[in-house]
Formats: sequence, C-alpha cells, structure tokens
Amino acid sequence: MNDTLIDALNGKTHSYVPVWYMRQAGRHMPGFAKYISDVGLSKVIRNPRIASEIAAEAVEKLNVDAAIMFSDLITPIEEAGLEYSYEAGPHLKSTFSLNKFEDAANGISVDDLWFIRDQIMEVRNMVDVPVIGFAGAPFTMASYVIEGMYVREFPKTKLYMISGNWNRLMDAMLNIIVKDIDVQMGAGASAVQLFDTWIGVLSEDQFKKYYYPILSKLISHIRNKVPVIYFCTDCNHLLKIIGNKVKPTALSVDWKTSLRLMHKITKTGLQGNLDPVYALAGGDTMLREAAAVLKDADRINNYVFNLGHGVLPGTDWRELKNLTEYVHKAGQIV
Repeated sequence: MNDTLIDALNGKTHSYVPVWYMRQAGRHMPGFAKYISDVGLSKVIRNPRIASEIAAEAVEKLNVDAAIMFSDLITPIEEAGLEYSYEAGPHLKSTFSLNKFEDAANGISVDDLWFIRDQIMEVRNMVDVPVIGFAGAPFTMASYVIEGMYVREFPKTKLYMISGNWNRLMDAMLNIIVKDIDVQMGAGASAVQLFDTWIGVLSEDQFKKYYYPILSKLISHIRNKVPVIYFCTDCNHLLKIIGNKVKPTALSVDWKTSLRLMHKITKTGLQGNLDPVYALAGGDTMLREAAAVLKDADRINNYVFNLGHGVLPGTDWRELKNLTEYVHKAGQIV
C-alpha cells in the first residue's frame, strides 16, 4: 500500500501530498449525483456498496494519495434517534432531549454502525491507498443538536456550555463519537480527521475552561492508535494551544492562516491550505495559488497539501485532477 500520506503526517518524509478528503470530494464525482437523486444522502451513507463506490471513485479519478470514507458528521447522532433533513446543511427535525440522548448514547453499540465498518473494509479492497476516517468533534456536534442548524455565533450552544448540563452533554457526545471512531479504526482506517468547524466562536478562556479537557481526551484516544488530524475554521487564536497542548498529529488550517507562521508557533504537523475558491476557478489561477501554498509550506517535514476547507459546489473534478498532478510534480523536485 502507498503510505506516503501516513509517513508525511508522522514527519518521516518531506512530501507534498494532495489528499482530497475534506468530505465533499466524493460529492463532486460523476457517480454521486446518480445515487443521491435516486435514494438520498442518508440512505447512500447506509449502503456500504454505494458509499464505497463513491469513495473509491474520488481516488480513481483524481489520483490522490488517500481515500476518505463517505459519510456525514451527523450520521452517528442520527443513530441516537435525532432526525435531520439535508438542505443547505443539516436541519434538526426532532426535538432534542438530554435524557433521551444520554440513554441513546449508552445504548448504541458498534454493531449499530455496521455500515461504516463495511464501507471502510470495502474501500480498502478497492484502492491501494490509505482510507481516512472522520468524525465531528464534540463542540461542533453539540451545535447540531442544540441549535439544530448553522446559526451565526451559536448563542444557544454557548449558553448551554455555561449551564450545569454541559458536561453531561459532552460525556454523552464523547460516548457516541468514540464508538464511531473505534468502528472506523477497527475496520482499518489509517488516520482520522476531526472536524470542529465552529469552535472559532469560543474565546481562548472559554476553550480552556469548558472544552480543553474534553477535546484532549478524544484526541489522545485516537492518537494512541492512528494519526489524528484536527480541523477548525476562524480559530487562529486557538491554534497555538491546540497544537502545543492538545497535540493532534496534524492541524488542518484554513486559507486565512499562514503555514509558515503556524510552523513557528507549533511543531505539530500541518495540512492545507489552498482557498477552495481557487479550485472552483481552476486553470492557471488555481495552479499559481497552489504554488504559493507550497512555497509557504517549504521545509515543513510533516506537511500534507490540501484545501483550506471543503470542495465548493460547482468545482470541476477534472480541475482537481490537474491540481493533484501539479502538486505531485512539485513534490518530486523538492
């Protein structure tokens, strides 16, 4: 198996590795629309045969160095009985009850997530690259059950955070997330990426007081078994403490963050950080900006090239393939 990605994450090689596993890559492959229009996202995720085809297609067409399992952040909390519709993002349809959520978290077993296990095992048989698992981190997952959808500044979530029930919710959320990740690692995921998309709404003081121990516990659990990549947006003020204290294997940073500057304040591995709009633009503009990212990352040994967030709707998969070829050639001459 080609383990270039894992070697890069562990700092064993200086390698520019384009790995499109920001979840949305598979959703821009030709085969995706065919399945979604027929049965819908939630059912596709729970069909290992179809989900594995979508994950493998991204590898085969883009020639990238890892596959990302095909799922959604809220999949494990749907298994806890919360109903969502998929519009411009997940929207909670059912009413959230902490007591019921705790009971469901305790009742979920790894067998309930059989479709995740089977998908990863099938993808491993289909491609000769590592399979990357992923999950939502506790704060971001909490926002999906408290707010029910994306809401600017997440006021209800932050109010809940300073309430007496926050630790109960975090314990239940960790219970579900850990089971989900254990299924992924047990099925052969070579690394896991945690998405904490909305954590940037917290101040450094709030992060330390309400979230640091929870996140550290989860990342330690994963890193004891496989490399763990942590992603957040608008969180520059938190990256130093996350990199140096929480210590994921790598930080995946958005396009507003300088890789060179980050390397000065933490020796944690880095991933990123081309603005996805350049992939949408394609052509010479995309390649010119990719070259600037590679220059910013020069001499960072544990570095993986990637977008600074997910693939934008309307992005041509052929441009992503061109980007892969460009970055591979650049890596060969470093």
